[in-house]
Amino acid sequence: MHRYVQNRVLVYLKMLLILTDTVCLNIIFVGAFFGVTTLDLVNSQEIISSNYYSLWMMFNLVALVSSLYFRLYENNTIERLEHVFRQTFRAALTLLVVFSGCVLIGHRFIGVWYFLAAIIVFLSVYLGLSRFALTYVYTVLSKRFRWSKNVALIGHNDYLAAVEGSFGQNHAFYHVNTIKYYDEVELRSKEEKVAQFRRYFEEVSKLGIHDVFLVSTPDISTYSKELIMAADHECVQLNFVPAVTATISYGSTKSDAVNLKLPVVRSHEESLSTMENRVKKRMVDLFISGLVLVFILSWMIPIIGLIIKIQSPGPIFFKQPRSGRNNQTFGCYKFRSMVVNKDSDKAQATKEDKRITAIGKFLRKTNLDEFPQFINVFLGQMSVIGPRPHMLSHTEHYSKLIQHYMVRHFVKPGITGWAQVNGYRGETKDPGLMAKRVEYDLEYMNNWSAMLDLKIIFMTALNMIRGEKNAY
Repeated sequence: MHRYVQNRVLVYLKMLLILTDTVCLNIIFVGAFFGVTTLDLVNSQEIISSNYYSLWMMFNLVALVSSLYFRLYENNTIERLEHVFRQTFRAALTLLVVFSGCVLIGHRFIGVWYFLAAIIVFLSVYLGLSRFALTYVYTVLSKRFRWSKNVALIGHNDYLAAVEGSFGQNHAFYHVNTIKYYDEVELRSKEEKVAQFRRYFEEVSKLGIHDVFLVSTPDISTYSKELIMAADHECVQLNFVPAVTATISYGSTKSDAVNLKLPVVRSHEESLSTMENRVKKRMVDLFISGLVLVFILSWMIPIIGLIIKIQSPGPIFFKQPRSGRNNQTFGCYKFRSMVVNKDSDKAQATKEDKRITAIGKFLRKTNLDEFPQFINVFLGQMSVIGPRPHMLSHTEHYSKLIQHYMVRHFVKPGITGWAQVNGYRGETKDPGLMAKRVEYDLEYMNNWSAMLDLKIIFMTALNMIRGEKNAY
């Protein structure tokens, strides 16, 4: 399921499991060594003479190879507690057998069996306690903190039951909401069917569900493009599951435990659709925004705020409702660059706009007015790099004019972006200019990498030095 539906809790859980296992395995090795030497079961000098550090490196190397071979920390394993138990047992047994064999063959010393026995005991105790704690996390904490990610499964009643079974039951991190339709829907025209699915997408989007699996009957393929566009408009990631797969039999019985090994076809597959990449991006965002808040905004806000107050009455910050990820509204911060006016939430700034103050012209030309948005980044509402967040009125307007416009809302908006460093910023009276912005935004989403973000940061800094010709 994690391959198609991203749950950040699983990513954090995987990182925590890797960290605790790595640290505790090394504590076990060191603890076993000091235990047996303190009790004089093994002569420490004899172990050191047989190269203590090579034993320690061998222990870590075998542990690493074992965990990789049995895929202990892969998403498919972490998803289910029983899979974690199974792969943990296999990896631990392999570690003990291979490491013991290497020690007995290449590093044999007096009391070696005591040393190996201590490692076996300590490792068994740790794994027992850690996996017991993990059971509490999966079965109790997941419910208490509502970590379960909601997904929707839509399909014809005749095909839905078999596909629903392949999703698995009682999952700690995913909850499947089912929407059934019947034969009367099949008798409708193509336009009526698309309209019906559009209502389904609106319904799940209002519930905060943005991952939908659609059981694809033969007729759906004839209007799948229209369905994708309808889902995009509601910021819904659409996944097609062929209905014929649900009826495949193995031997004389039908399989109801395929566990999503169905040929799922995704409507979008961007680099930032994976939670691992999102977590990496979020960690960089936190690091950068934290530095900016402490070392730049801490002195910039008082200085610029004082100048803003002197030139025109009103607040230092301008907080405007903007469209964020999944089209959720958030308050976007900027240094106020205009006199207080009633049209600030509706009308974009234009060339020679009389509302812009003297300090406002400088702030907008150098992009310094955007710096308070690092507060939004720190709060998790924005990213340093991403599609620029638009005013709500623009989102509503352009979503009806530009194909795939709403796809840009599948990721967090950014302070600067690929479109902006390529010259597409400022006023957009021409829908064609907005379409080019969207084109660059989608190109960024499809080709995201940490190095691309770094390139955009450097290009933005260069533009700030040269001054933006489209900024007014």
